[in-house]
Amino acid sequence: MSETPQTGSQFSNAEILLWQGKFRRSFAALVGFISLSLKWTGLTDANSILAPLVGRNVSLSIAAGAVLLYIAFHTIIGKVIARTGRASRTLLYSVLVIDYALIFIVLAAATPPSEYARGLILAIFVVQFTRLYFGLRATVISVMAAAIGYVALIIAATNVGSLAAPQEQFWSLVIFLLGALLLGGLHGQVSGRVNRVLQLFDRAQEGDFSGTYDESLDRMPDPITMIGRSYNRMRVRLQSIVLTDPLSGCFNRRGFDQLCGREVSRAVRGHHPMSVLAIDVDHFKRVNDEFGHLTGDEVLREMGARLRETARAGDVVARIGGEEFEILAPDTAAPGAQILADRVQAAFRGKPFASLGGVRQISVSIGIASAEAHNDQIVAALIARADEALYVAKRNGRDRSQFWEPGLRAFDGALPGRRSIEIGALNLDDLPKG
Repeated sequence: MSETPQTGSQFSNAEILLWQGKFRRSFAALVGFISLSLKWTGLTDANSILAPLVGRNVSLSIAAGAVLLYIAFHTIIGKVIARTGRASRTLLYSVLVIDYALIFIVLAAATPPSEYARGLILAIFVVQFTRLYFGLRATVISVMAAAIGYVALIIAATNVGSLAAPQEQFWSLVIFLLGALLLGGLHGQVSGRVNRVLQLFDRAQEGDFSGTYDESLDRMPDPITMIGRSYNRMRVRLQSIVLTDPLSGCFNRRGFDQLCGREVSRAVRGHHPMSVLAIDVDHFKRVNDEFGHLTGDEVLREMGARLRETARAGDVVARIGGEEFEILAPDTAAPGAQILADRVQAAFRGKPFASLGGVRQISVSIGIASAEAHNDQIVAALIARADEALYVAKRNGRDRSQFWEPGLRAFDGALPGRRSIEIGALNLDDLPKG
């Protein structure tokens, strides 16, 4: 499998090498053709370290052959990657080595030793492309390959007497290394901040909008900072759209499950108690039959408002489906859960609904379950138990609350129309701790 690049998990080495291969072929063909054409026509100096040994034309032919082999290599590699969809790190490092092999072969075959700094100019492009798309390790290898190739070329030119002042060329190498370090650091900072933004969007795809872009970490604000600011502005809106039930104004099932997961993690660490209230509107079908579904929607909207007003600040109120609601009460043991259930029922008793002309009351039945949080299955167990207790409350006459206790059974098997209660009969103390 290909390794993930620095620019984000949605790209692979294969994808990047495919489009870079086209760029590399085009660049090599354009620069190589122009440069060698000028040297063959005598418009530029072609006095290289190979020219005295094999002849000027043969030396230029070697450079041209290197360009053609480079283009052929990337053409073959592109077809292999397109067919397999993969590119290993070994292949990536091979591409980098071939890049520098082309640069230094052309320098040795067609460039005067006094102009070897041109190779470092080309190398800086390779280094920055590597840092931006393939990460720090590949960049270090790229810089080392450039430095080793350049030093070897300087030594070869000095040994054949073609370079009178090699120390000046080493100064060019020092400048190259400092420039690569500076630009590599800047690209690294950019990649890190891009990854922070991508992580926020990845979490948003899962419905988690709790993260924000921390602008204080940006020492040099730039367009990436502006993207982060835009995300921070829209995350509240997105959270409302994705996690909230538009009819009741309460959380939807996704929002409820997400907040439950967060509360469970905190409760398990401190072994805090938790409670769940399962709430169902009594005889809601009669409302729809008598007043119509539009009025039924208004009733659900008013019910959601009452539940949110009645719940405490830390409680999670959600509409699970139809006329079914649930409240997660963190840090709440059995006595507190019963008090909350009494408050919920008091919010409906003797208080007619405006959507029903202000003369019709609606009652609710409530199932309650509480336990201390020992493991991450606590909420699933409490929901199942609260569901079972709710059905017992409805069976016993409605408009009442029922606390779950061992031995309580509404039906044998799963409750029709609601989530399975198979876990409800389990003893939470028997579940794995931690």
